[in-house]
Amino acid sequence: MAGLLASAAAMAQGACVNEPARAHELRVLDEIQITELMERFDVVAAPQRLHHMLASLVAASKSLQTGPAVHLLAYEDADLNAYAADHGMVILTSAMWSVKEDLSDDELAAVMAHELAHIEGRDALVEACANLQRLGQPTLGFEDARDRMALEMFNPRSALARAAQQQLHAQEHAADVRAIQLLRAVGRNPQAMVSVLAKIHGTTPSALNLLMGTTHPELRVRLEKAQAAVDAVVK
Repeated sequence: MAGLLASAAAMAQGACVNEPARAHELRVLDEIQITELMERFDVVAAPQRLHHMLASLVAASKSLQTGPAVHLLAYEDADLNAYAADHGMVILTSAMWSVKEDLSDDELAAVMAHELAHIEGRDALVEACANLQRLGQPTLGFEDARDRMALEMFNPRSALARAAQQQLHAQEHAADVRAIQLLRAVGRNPQAMVSVLAKIHGTTPSALNLLMGTTHPELRVRLEKAQAAVDAVVK
């Protein structure tokens, strides 16, 4: 019986992920958040070399080439940060290419490759659909589901919150591994994935999702897994 229930849940989640109306619903929510972000910060032009890097990484991925066009957006901020939206948006803070942070071009490419991996996997949509299944309400709107999952975070014993956090951590690990593959595919040093993770997350708190708490895995574990992926690709 447990197997049948798990299978039914997986089928329901798959139907959600493959439903165009659900993808559109998420895009609307993402665009609202991006608009609010751009109202709080000054939009800036990213260096042209970053646009070229992004284009080369997209060209190395068949799924990205056949998916929605990918665009690069940047805003002025002293904190190192990057985001992705499933509908083809990579967002960077200006700190990424600042003289102060001194990230190499390979490290910048690693950051963008990581965000592109999230777009490839449609990770935000997968997460949103999974939350509907966790709540047992597959017809619920994504925004309402987010609100309900946010309430779960106030309960330290919530199995729903734990499961959601575990999924987010797994997505981060998978995006690191895929980014390493993309770096290798375009002739960049895959070791840059490990070094940039240490630079970004070694000096600042782990990124937070307002709904799920810490979205990034524990840094030591993340670096170990990324290094193992680099070693495997190099060999």
